[in-house]
Amino acid sequence: MKSTDRILAQRYARAYDALSKNDSDATRACQALCAAVQALRQAQGYMHDPAVSSAEKTDFVHALFKQEPHVENLLKALLQAKRYYLLEPCAAEVQKLADKRLGIVRAQVETAFELSAAQKKKVEEVLSEFSGKHAQANFKVNPHLLGGLRARLEDTLIDGSLQGKFKKLEEELTK
Repeated sequence: MKSTDRILAQRYARAYDALSKNDSDATRACQALCAAVQALRQAQGYMHDPAVSSAEKTDFVHALFKQEPHVENLLKALLQAKRYYLLEPCAAEVQKLADKRLGIVRAQVETAFELSAAQKKKVEEVLSEFSGKHAQANFKVNPHLLGGLRARLEDTLIDGSLQGKFKKLEEELTK
């Protein structure tokens, strides 16, 4: 994504988030926007079709989201500015803002094998302690790690995998 598009998505997201009066409003608004993104994925052909007028798309958005005025208004603003393509990046930014409000950090965790529920909970507890925030992890199995795990929290990579240790050892031996 171009940096100008990222900046625009952040601006739309901040404006959308500013409509929330408190943390629970922000959480609900974020969930509503994420649900809208999911719903509109099935209408991508229609929403990106240049033969469909902006007025028709606006009417379509109104029919789908009249119960969620903030979502409807954001979508209309994106359509009017011909920036509908920013919807998903904008929703991702809204999620980041909601997480920041609630003190949540998202983690991507790769393991060599499937973890039990207790192990996943323990990993999230350790990541929470490490980050000082409540960690919510998305777990993925990557058999190439051989053992251990690799976790990414925002800009921090924690590599406790055997693959990572072997790579570090190889670098040490080839110096």
